[in-house]
Amino acid sequence: MNRRFEYIHSFIDSAGGYDGWGAALAADFDGDGRPEYVTGGKGGGFYHLYDYMPNSASWRKIVITNSFSPNVGAAAVDVDGDGRPELVCGEWGDRLFWVVAAPGREDFGSCHAVYKGLDDPHDVLAGDIDGDGADEVIVREKNGRLMYFRIPPDPAGPWHPVIIDSGLEGDGTAVACLSGRKGLDIVTNRGWYENVNGDGTRWKKHPLVPEHIDWHPESRLVPADIDGDGKVEIVISESEISNARLAVLKQQAPGSPWKEEILIEANEDFRALHSLQVVDLDNDGKPEIFTAEMENGKTDGVVKKPRWLCLSRSDGGEWERHVILDINLGTHTAVAADYDGDGIPEIVGKVWRANRINGNNGRNHVDWVKPLFIK
Repeated sequence: MNRRFEYIHSFIDSAGGYDGWGAALAADFDGDGRPEYVTGGKGGGFYHLYDYMPNSASWRKIVITNSFSPNVGAAAVDVDGDGRPELVCGEWGDRLFWVVAAPGREDFGSCHAVYKGLDDPHDVLAGDIDGDGADEVIVREKNGRLMYFRIPPDPAGPWHPVIIDSGLEGDGTAVACLSGRKGLDIVTNRGWYENVNGDGTRWKKHPLVPEHIDWHPESRLVPADIDGDGKVEIVISESEISNARLAVLKQQAPGSPWKEEILIEANEDFRALHSLQVVDLDNDGKPEIFTAEMENGKTDGVVKKPRWLCLSRSDGGEWERHVILDINLGTHTAVAADYDGDGIPEIVGKVWRANRINGNNGRNHVDWVKPLFIK
């Protein structure tokens, strides 16, 4: 192994319990200059915040709420104008919530249901859609509608959706500036949506993934300038299937599908690449691609054991692959961030649902993977 990509693993939570862990992200909720990691889900309903404590070199868990069951996606947005982010997520149900996640606030853990009428709100993200400098909240239902919400002056609600597409197969959504206008465009695995007027009032759908590669509709995707040419590429993975692929898509002439460079082929039989990040992991000024396999029966912990891996580019432009964790622990929507404040990103992930046989005695877990040799 290239020692730049040698990592050490530790459990943040090895007895997590519950079920269907989702709604994961990293943001500085407490204002200490370092991001915290949050995740929540089913099995009775929970949302937890995990905060790294430098003085003790340990993590503490704070229960945000047990009042509902967050779905897969979540966003960090300053909803109430206090200068710190709140959590916005859908539930396993039909409501959209925002939640106060700053531990020092008197109303910490308060949950505000601001819209009712969703159907499996799988993807939730934030971005400035109308170009006014403030974020809107984008929601995509799994196999359903794509919409966004402007946060009203009274954020307690109700919020009102603007429908962009009334029926969209699968999941996997991001925002990016592809058209060059003031408001962001929206990227999905089924095409990207041009914000025609730059204010969210009119949308034009363009092709993205070429039809001939028959990409699975459930995927993760990240817009990024992966090759340093000043243009945005789309990194995309198949997130729920065996023989999962990973590719980089490069923009072509307007109206044409993007050109694919497949970095992980189907015949390699990676399973459910549901984590995808583009981040400079080795501190060399160039981005790497991080991905990892799930548990949840996608791997079995016996014949197919889940791995975490990173893809980097050599100085000659060739892609190189590095397995950074191979101890029979899968992950789901893992997030790279500088949790300990040393200036170098680590990776925190949690399982969606544990395999019966895994590296944690068949239990759910939250994991911290930290580089050993990067300075």
